[in-house]
Amino acid sequence: MQLFSSLFLRLRLLPAGGLVLLIAVLLLVPQVPPSQAAPAGSDWSRAAGIHAAEHFVGQYRDAGGQVAYCTDFERLSPENSGGYGDGKSGGFVRSDGSALSTAENAALSYLLHRWGATADDATAASVQLAVWALTSPGMSWDSPGMNDILRAEQLPADVVERARSMTRTAFNEAGPYAVHIDLDATDAGTVSAVIEVLGANGQPAAGLGAAAKLTGPFVLAETAASTWTTGEEAHRLMLQRTGLGSGSITVTVPRTPAAGVQWLAPSSSKVQRLLFASVLEPRDAAAAVADLPAFQPAVATRTSAARTHPGASIHDVLTVGSAPPAEGSSAEPAPWLSVPGSDSPVSVEVVSTLWGPLDAEPVLQEAVPEGTPRVGEVTTRVAGPGTYSTADLVVPSPGWYVWTESISPESVLPAEAAPYVLGWQGQFGIAAETTFVPWAPNIRTQLSAGDAFLGDQVTDAVVGEGFGPSAQGSGSTITLTMYGPLAELPSPTTEIPADAPLHSQTSVPAVNGSQSSEPFAAFTQPGCYTVVATYPGDEHTDPFTSAFGEPSETVCVQAPAPTQSPAPDTKETPGTPAADDGPAAQAAPPHRPELAQTGVRAEVTAGAALVLLGAGLACLRRGRESTRRVSGSVPC
Repeated sequence: MQLFSSLFLRLRLLPAGGLVLLIAVLLLVPQVPPSQAAPAGSDWSRAAGIHAAEHFVGQYRDAGGQVAYCTDFERLSPENSGGYGDGKSGGFVRSDGSALSTAENAALSYLLHRWGATADDATAASVQLAVWALTSPGMSWDSPGMNDILRAEQLPADVVERARSMTRTAFNEAGPYAVHIDLDATDAGTVSAVIEVLGANGQPAAGLGAAAKLTGPFVLAETAASTWTTGEEAHRLMLQRTGLGSGSITVTVPRTPAAGVQWLAPSSSKVQRLLFASVLEPRDAAAAVADLPAFQPAVATRTSAARTHPGASIHDVLTVGSAPPAEGSSAEPAPWLSVPGSDSPVSVEVVSTLWGPLDAEPVLQEAVPEGTPRVGEVTTRVAGPGTYSTADLVVPSPGWYVWTESISPESVLPAEAAPYVLGWQGQFGIAAETTFVPWAPNIRTQLSAGDAFLGDQVTDAVVGEGFGPSAQGSGSTITLTMYGPLAELPSPTTEIPADAPLHSQTSVPAVNGSQSSEPFAAFTQPGCYTVVATYPGDEHTDPFTSAFGEPSETVCVQAPAPTQSPAPDTKETPGTPAADDGPAAQAAPPHRPELAQTGVRAEVTAGAALVLLGAGLACLRRGRESTRRVSGSVPC
């Protein structure tokens, strides 16, 4: 190719005669413009491109289908060459001897690699313009030489603008390249791989073929392909776990344009050289896909009863989930571990141990104190978050009971998931896991006498059982309340009659064991008296009240027997009371019946009365002994 503008400039400088002679010579010598067919022996012909006003702007193709672009705009087209020699490779040197810089070689290589093989005419024309801008002296963009060409050829504006854009992109996305892989595990058991192929300036490079290879228990998600062409945005692959274990992903870009090109030199130095390919080199990167993180289950519990009675059955209510993140972290708890490739969560055994009875409320601490008594343990298999209930255990006696829970990795199913589950141990003494069984005291009492006379005093023998440590050490007392006099022997009842008169009270300490009370007040009236033992209870001990009228707590009081005086030797009319019954008659007990006059002698009558009185008292005593635990009247 020759520049017509240069030719015309020379013609203007010739004298008129010389100019006429030169024109005649030119008319006689045949010219071979670039747009005409190649002479015999040329292996290159025009392919995709645009036939512009004066030049063909596009690519050439040989008989084998190889595509190439012209480099030296000021020289003749490839059609004027008798042939091309062996190819050359490396950094390109312009026809004026100036070498392309590394960045220019890299951009030229990228340009040929990304767009060089196009079959589109407009794209091929844009590539040719960009190649001339990089390889021809004085043809860089916005130079006078390039501007002259664009005006002369009158190419479509979009072809020119596309060529400019290709040049900018080639510089921006040229190598040397680096492959970057960013992995991020998701909650769904997949791993996201974000892959970028970055150019020398750190920007994503488009148009490069890439391929991914996986190792370990991973496959690509159904929608993902293992090969792709890079774009201006990062490429994302979803890796699906198929099992437990670690693996890797390797991304290879086997053909990245290096800072060099391949070209052919013609047999004639007057013909343009042909650029036909980039110098390519592979780039790759690998990233390890981490194994699943260790999973930490956790259990929050509460006992089924905060307070109950001895012999009751209780159980533990388990709220199972994942352990919360470290304090101060904003992360959500990890999902429950499932076996990759299945929808089945792993299961673990929660061992719940019930400790007790304890004499005091347990104190919160990390470990179970040495020597703590244990009721038993129950095992509950759990598979995923949720609420579970343990089997029952019986609390046998008063005191405090507290649950603790533990999880051992050895209990994990399936067994291959055991290395991925951390053990867990709950604290000792958590309030929500504590059950209290109050102490239930029993008080047995026995009055010192079952019969008494006016003026006597009695005491109470008290036997206390079932008092807890808090009651015995608190100064609590058992109140002994005596009611009477009562008109008759009372029957045992749980209710104290509203009209029962209060006689006196005394008290003893609320302790386990035997003790004797202080005497009750002296008896001033005949009748029956009974004692009720009362303990009010406290936070840890139940109240107690004995029955009213217990035989062992009842005493009957009578007046002392009167002293007998000699009877006067007089006769009384039968059926007529004695003139003066005397002190003995006045002192007779209220329940004692009157003796009727039967016409016998007074001495006999008095004697008989004494005999009957003695027999009645004996009968009363025998009746009281036989009715200590039987309600009703004395059978005499």
